[in-house]
Amino acid sequence: MTITYFEIKNAFDFVSAGNPGDNVAYVSTADGEIYYRSSVLGLDETRGLDIHSYITIPHRQSVDMESEMAYDFVDEHLPEHYAGVRDMFADEINAEGNFRNILEARGLLAEWHAYRDKKIEDYLREWCRSKNIGLES
Repeated sequence: MTITYFEIKNAFDFVSAGNPGDNVAYVSTADGEIYYRSSVLGLDETRGLDIHSYITIPHRQSVDMESEMAYDFVDEHLPEHYAGVRDMFADEINAEGNFRNILEARGLLAEWHAYRDKKIEDYLREWCRSKNIGLES
């Protein structure tokens, strides 16, 4: 089974667009087809499928990537703010917004987006390898 990275990334973004469980995507182990379900949108492409034989696309929160990526980015680009950013993410209310404000003030927002996108791509490619999902180039 092979699918494109674009398909996996779209499914990951769909799943991560809401709270965990609001949007779900499943990959067929037989043919790589992706099926979507959303309680928010009233969408259910999984009717009649035995979803237990499908692979569930992870939600961004389930892999706790955002704060770890932020720590790594700050360690590389703003080491003097490392402790403050860790404290910021410990208090989850507005952590991402406050982090964004720091990056904007220092002209690093575009660099952060590129860094985050690369880390997410690396994670998803490794996740696919671990699930025996082949990705087309």
